[in-house]
Amino acid sequence: METKLRAHVLELIDSWEKEQLDFLTALCNQNSYTFHKRGTDRVAGMVLEKLEDIFPVPRTIEQSTVGDHHILKTGESTKAVYLLGHMDTVFPKDHPFQRCRRIGDWLEGPGTADMKGGLAVMVYALKALRDSAGFDPMKISLILGSDEENGSVTSQKLYEWERKNASICLVSECAGENGEIVISRNGKAGGRLDCKGRDRHVGSPTEGKASAILELAHNIIAFEALNGMFPGVRVNVGHIEGGLGPGTVPAEAAFSFDLRWEKEEHFIPLHERIEEIVSRPRQPHCSARLTLLNHRPALPCTRETQKALSLLQQSAEELEQKIPTEHRRGTSDGNYFGAAGVPTLDGFGPVGIKDHTPEERIFLPSLKARTALLAFFLLAVKNSSIL
Repeated sequence: METKLRAHVLELIDSWEKEQLDFLTALCNQNSYTFHKRGTDRVAGMVLEKLEDIFPVPRTIEQSTVGDHHILKTGESTKAVYLLGHMDTVFPKDHPFQRCRRIGDWLEGPGTADMKGGLAVMVYALKALRDSAGFDPMKISLILGSDEENGSVTSQKLYEWERKNASICLVSECAGENGEIVISRNGKAGGRLDCKGRDRHVGSPTEGKASAILELAHNIIAFEALNGMFPGVRVNVGHIEGGLGPGTVPAEAAFSFDLRWEKEEHFIPLHERIEEIVSRPRQPHCSARLTLLNHRPALPCTRETQKALSLLQQSAEELEQKIPTEHRRGTSDGNYFGAAGVPTLDGFGPVGIKDHTPEERIFLPSLKARTALLAFFLLAVKNSSIL
């Protein structure tokens, strides 16, 4: 019975190859920059339409500045398999990178790798299970988030609330270049530092220059010096602003920064060191204020994650696929689940490269292969002790 079921799943996925590619292309051609709410909501509508027979009553968490979030469940349950996918991308509406194009075995386009390719994998894996009668009595919850690229500021509480109901969490961010599954991820925090000084004309005879930009520069150097404070720690100042012009001593300046770390226990001493830096102004009459805007804890590879990985590798063997693993320095919404002890595997999307750039693309043969892998793994989870 199981052999026939799996064969039927593969037949369905094969038969939908063009349909799946057309669906993915339509997703990518619809701009869904994080703060383009209307566009992100259109992407959600396209996904929900494909899944309406599986999840007849989705729940919507309405948002005002970003797209709405959606939770789809096959039924209320204390424990279920959780699938995570985000619909937003990093490319604004006025960015020139807006459409897909096929280049041999590659599909180039905004969000192909991060992570509309993963949405297409999840949709067609679920459709294959539905049409092959492989669903019952599987308990699945799917969360579609809309602000992952902005640090999940409005969706974080949703993930933290839902994770208590998860037996396992699967995320369809893109696979590594060699088809890697992600078993651990860095933690990440994003923030802003605002510096204040005193504005005046540069020719003023008043003594005691207090330049906010100079104070900012001292802090930038101190922040960047934290790289390597612990193994895996990465600090980056990525945007600066301030000042009226060269003839005015600036009273205000600011920068945005990104912090990453491999082990969660390193975040507290790293944060404390940053607060110490900020508390010591380098010039009289200057000050600085630190604001953390988002935070994702590190995703560890636990013993339970290793058990789930072993089961996944069995599914891969059935498909004659090899599944290498990796620690990824980037983060995903799966971090919230894994940090709470839920076994979490990521990277179920197609092989993708150069995401967040105008050369973002996926390797097309991996789209169908990854869809089959997810479908087979869901069947394996259903028949295991994980649920």
